[in-house]
Amino acid sequence: MRSSQRDLNNNQEELFAEKPYGTAYQSKDAKFLAWQPIQTGKIVALFNIIDRKHPNYGSTVTANTLHNLKLQVPSTPPKPPSYSLYKFPNK
Repeated sequence: MRSSQRDLNNNQEELFAEKPYGTAYQSKDAKFLAWQPIQTGKIVALFNIIDRKHPNYGSTVTANTLHNLKLQVPSTPPKPPSYSLYKFPNK
């Protein structure tokens, strides 16, 4: 493998490296993905299911769905203040 390709692969591994479970924003079952605005002034946390044995592995879900699936909900980072001011366009 050429040196530049090897460097690119190493950089990608750093950018997309999985955090071990037990660290902030990840449990053994799911990891925090992002905050999603759902209506003016309200947002929900989205998570990816990372338990490879679970039938919904790889799915992006809310905390309610994780509860319903009996999966452990990880902690989340603080909500960004800009989302509280997010305005949806009028239809």
